Amino acid sequence: MPLTALSLLLGGQPAWAMGDDHPRRGLAIGGECESCDFSDKNLAGAIFIGASFEGSTFSESELGGTTIVESRFTDTDFNDTNLSHARLSGVTFLRTDMDGVDFSHSHIERVNFSDARLEDANFSESQMVFASFIGSRLEDAVFANAMLNQANFYRSGLSDTNFRSASLRGANFTEVTGEDTSFLDADLRGASFEHAVLDGTNFTGADLRGVNFTGAMITNITGLSKDSLRGACGDDETEIDGGFDLPDCGHHSGMENNGDQSFRFGWRLSRSGDAGATIRFETEDGRELEFLSEFGDMSQIEALREASSEARREIARAEREISRAMRDRADESEARQRERAEASDERQRERDEARAELLQEQLEEARHRQRIIIEMQGDEEHRIWITPPRDQRRPPPPPQPER
Repeated sequence: MPLTALSLLLGGQPAWAMGDDHPRRGLAIGGECESCDFSDKNLAGAIFIGASFEGSTFSESELGGTTIVESRFTDTDFNDTNLSHARLSGVTFLRTDMDGVDFSHSHIERVNFSDARLEDANFSESQMVFASFIGSRLEDAVFANAMLNQANFYRSGLSDTNFRSASLRGANFTEVTGEDTSFLDADLRGASFEHAVLDGTNFTGADLRGVNFTGAMITNITGLSKDSLRGACGDDETEIDGGFDLPDCGHHSGMENNGDQSFRFGWRLSRSGDAGATIRFETEDGRELEFLSEFGDMSQIEALREASSEARREIARAEREISRAMRDRADESEARQRERAEASDERQRERDEARAELLQEQLEEARHRQRIIIEMQGDEEHRIWITPPRDQRRPPPPPQPER
């Protein structure tokens, strides 16, 4: 399906994020577009609903205040693009180039940044729920004062990444790598650093209650103490500079109780016939996040619901594929271990057989050397001794007196 404008001129009021002097673009975009060029364009305040872009470019474009709902951007270029004050829900940025992108002050919910390049990206003051950065490059990225709930940074690169004063409760930093990463004054309660490899990390003032350091290797650390690690756990493979001994996570509560959390979803209708949707995320300390608003006319509601359902099904399929891949990986590892064990047993059997053959040859040789040749001459018996092995030699028998 070609790219289509779903709705034009939605209103003349100023855009909520861009200030009173920046008029609303009044453009809603949906459909598919492959290898499209939107570089260096002004799309501030535009609305993307169910859009799909592949191999396209939005580099150096103005997308401030944009609303993007249930859309996909695969292998797309967003380098140095302004997406500040954006509202994103159910969006996939798979394998995108987003170096230098500005997501500051944005609301981000169920967004997938897996395998994306996000070097020098700015997420300052942003609010995120269920954001995924699996395998992403986040060198020199900034998350200062950002609030991330259940963020996933599995196997991402975090060199010089700045999480100063960020809320990262329950974040997954499993198998991350990096140097000079800063968690200064960050809230890391219940986060996981399992098998992470970090050097030069700054944990000064960070809240580490319930953090899992199982198998982690963290060197040249700043700001750690026994008090700051109170409530954290690890295992025998955990290596944290400073000689800190952590309790085993297998006998530790790990994730702390952060209180009840709930989601609330609802539609808000106006007299003019326009529709808006709000998603509120409430936490035990009274904080409330709101996502999505003003994204189309009433005719788009059903399409949006269908797109949302499809996105949830896609997420479920992806989770099943990840689980299946992890099981396959475990099975392959077990198979390799069995192959190594079988190969080792085979080599041992070959060595044992060779040793047995050598011993048999030595025994036959010894028997041959010890054989006594008896020659009977009349009524006399002459015994001729063949020299036995050195360790089995005996003195010759004394000469028999002549008769």
